[in-house]
Amino acid sequence: MKIKIHLIALMLLVSGLSITTAASAKATAAAVTTTNAMTIDQQQMRANAIKDRVEEIKAMNISEMSATQRKELRHELKGMNKELRSMDPTVIYISGGALILIIILLIILL
Repeated sequence: MKIKIHLIALMLLVSGLSITTAASAKATAAAVTTTNAMTIDQQQMRANAIKDRVEEIKAMNISEMSATQRKELRHELKGMNKELRSMDPTVIYISGGALILIIILLIILL
């Protein structure tokens, strides 16, 4: 009986993780496709507009806002951050294990 309950719980956990991953992948893909269609000048203009909006948000008095307004601002800032990151695809991601392996190889070779 316990095995069945554990298997059901495991299946629910795994299915929940795949749904959230798919949703975040869709949002990232949408941001990438919109920025890929832009020319370099359009990307620079959009980056400047985002920079101006961030400065406006920094100038706001956030302590007077309600919780829902702060949440909307947070989501807006996260969306703008994703959009800016998709404009500059020159980022290299290295996992922790790969970093340790590179360091070990450098120590061995030097």
